[in-house]
Order: sequence, then C-alpha cells, then structure tokens
Amino acid sequence: MVSDSHDSRVSRPGLAVGVLGTPISSGNRGVLALGSSLVGLCSSGATSADVTLFLGHNESKPVRMLVEGEYREIGVVHCRMSPRSRWTEHLLWILGMSILYRCLPVELIRRRIRRSTPWIGALDRMDVVGDVRGGDSFSDIYGMRRFLHGFAMAWTVLLIKGQMVQFPQTYGPFRRRLARFLAKFLLKRSPTVLARDATSRKVAESLLGDGRKVRETPDVAFSLPIVHQEVVELEPSPEGHADVPVIGINVNGLMYNGGYTRSNMFGLTLEYPQFLQKMIERLADEHVGEFWLVPHTFAADGNVESDNECSRKLRMALPEEIRKRVRIVDREYDQHEIKGVIGRCDFFVGSRMHACIGALSQGIPCVGVAYSMKFRGVFESVGVEEWVVDARQKGTNEAVKAVMDCYSQREEIRGELGRAAERARTELRFAFDEILDLESSRVSCSHGIEEWEEPRE
Repeated sequence: MVSDSHDSRVSRPGLAVGVLGTPISSGNRGVLALGSSLVGLCSSGATSADVTLFLGHNESKPVRMLVEGEYREIGVVHCRMSPRSRWTEHLLWILGMSILYRCLPVELIRRRIRRSTPWIGALDRMDVVGDVRGGDSFSDIYGMRRFLHGFAMAWTVLLIKGQMVQFPQTYGPFRRRLARFLAKFLLKRSPTVLARDATSRKVAESLLGDGRKVRETPDVAFSLPIVHQEVVELEPSPEGHADVPVIGINVNGLMYNGGYTRSNMFGLTLEYPQFLQKMIERLADEHVGEFWLVPHTFAADGNVESDNECSRKLRMALPEEIRKRVRIVDREYDQHEIKGVIGRCDFFVGSRMHACIGALSQGIPCVGVAYSMKFRGVFESVGVEEWVVDARQKGTNEAVKAVMDCYSQREEIRGELGRAAERARTELRFAFDEILDLESSRVSCSHGIEEWEEPRE
C-alpha cells in the first residue's frame, strides 16, 4: 500500500520510471529475464532512473533484482482481478477511478483519488511509464483475455499520464479486429515505440499509419547479468567430474502439450515430441558428450506450461543407450542462474525464445525451434536468422535435418556470434540512455498532460 504521506510532489534525484508487464513470480524464466534486464537498463548507465514495477500481483512487497552486480530493492505496485482483493486494489476499481480522474480535473478530487487508490497515486508520481507486455503479449496469439487484461492496465496509464512508452517487444500478430483496434489506440498515444525485430517494427508502423518511425533494438534480455554455478544440479547426477562437451536442449512444455487448448494451438506442422526424440538420436551419432535438458519454464506436473515435466517424458522416451547420456537440470534456477547453466553448453537448441537468447547472448551457436514470428527477428538481430526452424512450416524429418545442418556449421559462426552479442548489448545501453534522456527532457518541459489530446489519424 502507498501511504498518504507519499502524495507530496517532492522532486527526486533521478527520473522516476514505471514499468508495466514484467511479472515477478512467474515460473517462466523468460518473462523474469525480461523484467530484470529492463530494470537494469533503466537503473544504470548515463541516465539512472528510480524504477517502480506496476503489475498484476497479490501484494506490493519490493522485489530484489540484480543491477550492476548488486541486488537492489525494486518497488512494486500491484493490482488484482480476484474478488478477494481489496476494492482499492481491484483492476476494475482502478480503471473506474482512472476514468474519473481524467474526466474531473479538480485537484481536490484528484488528491482524494490518489490517496485512496495506491495504483493511481504511484502512477501520478512517475515521470515516465512504459509497457513491455511480457515481451510478446502485444498480440492476441495467447487469447483475448490476456490481451484485454494488459490493455486495461495500460489504459489506466493513459488516463492518468496522457501518454506512455512502449519498450522493446513484439507487436502482433492480431487475429481479431478488436485486438488490432485496441493495439492501434495504445500505439497512437505512445510517443516512443520500440520494437525488438524488423517484422514487429513494420507491424507497429502500419498500426500507427501516420509516417512515424518505430525504433528497432535488440531484445533487452541480451543485457541480462549472469550468475554462474560451480556445480549444476542434474538428474541423474553425473559420475565423477568429467569435462565433456554438452549440447543443451530446451523443451517447451506448451508446444509439447499442444498449447493451452492442448489441440495444436499454434498450428505446428511437425510432431514436436517426435521431433525432439529423433533430433537427439541423430545428434547422438555426431556428438561424443552429454545432453542437458534445460527447462526455462518451471511448473507443477500436469501444468500445460511445464518444461520440467516434459523434459522427463522426453528422456524416458529415448533408447536406453542414449538415455544414459541425457541429464535434466534438476533445480529451479532463477533467470540469472539458468543463463549461467546455458553458458556451459557448446551448442543449444531451444523452443522458448528467451532460452535461445540466453545462448545467443553468450555467443553459443543456437537453433531456435519457433512457434511464432518472434523468433526470426531476434535471431536476425545477431545475424543468424537462418538458424530458426519454423515448426509451423517444416515437417518433423525436415526440421531434424535443418538442426543437423546447423550443428555441422556451429564452429563457423561461433566467433562472429559472440561479437554480434556484444554489439547488441552496447546498442541497448546507448538506446536506453538516449530514450530516458529524451523522456527526461520532456518531463523538464512539462509536468504532465492535463488535457486529453486525440491523435491525428
């Protein structure tokens, strides 16, 4: 909860930046990597900012995040959709009060709204507020319910602040007219729009439709700090301490189970479980070391998202002789630690995009087995777009062959991939310094937009 005493307009030493769309308790290490990276980029560098996270969560307890080599307490302001939540924390109440706040520009009324509704009080104190939508949820690919929930949170920002920033993410695809209309509504009111790939940049520019250019940057997770583990917990445990080459494989539980609907939600052409088994069998003929199955989304057995459960199923489906060389990462490492685990691999095959970024950002040759358009753009940002195997377009045997072709070329790209990853980190640092400096200049010229300005179509 935000106390009444915080309602004063005391100037702060740095820019106050609010960030939406970065869960802090998900089993998905990708969205956690996104949030940690974004906080790091805003909190460090030439324009250091004081970051507050705005998110759907059950409490506003600060969260510890690794920034510039040390853990810091990052403020959290939460909203909920649960009927058990306090009414001042419920998203529908917050949305209603935000509309009232916009429509009644009377300071006495607004002050009472700020004091009674912590979300609005905290938003009002932010100099800049940006959204990242989990990286890939600015789309209805995961269903309209998730899209509308994200839209409602973003709309509260527009009602209170008048505008917002769109941090680097994927835009689209949109299957429904309503989703496309609401996406356009948000982008039109976002002076700064960043895309993490060329395809998304074009989608965002087409939605804007007014000649505005969208800036393209690498995915923010390229900047995620690494925490190395002296010993990686594996099941079964390795015998001795043999230093053998490792191929890492990330099994996507969502793809393995057919999506949330469990009926090939993403329209895959290949049989994903069969593909994984055949791929490992083929790689085992060429690779003399071990295979590590690296979950990137941890969930309980029976959960459609569980990479760890599907990794166990895959291992048990392999022939016994190959199974002896296959181990599963058996501890729920955080986003920094799992990146360190991936860093021990010599070659990587991933179906979670941020697991792939964990490899690419360390110069590890990586094949991305894609279920959506977002993979190609991220791989393109470091010059290896041909290393994406689109599971919606290739059959099982064709996909296995594509992986084997990449494996044979792994040493040819290793050096340049490492240099490209370093360039991506540098580009991100410069981009965020420029963006926050620009937003800081805007803040110094204006203390907020008090009148709703309809954009020109």
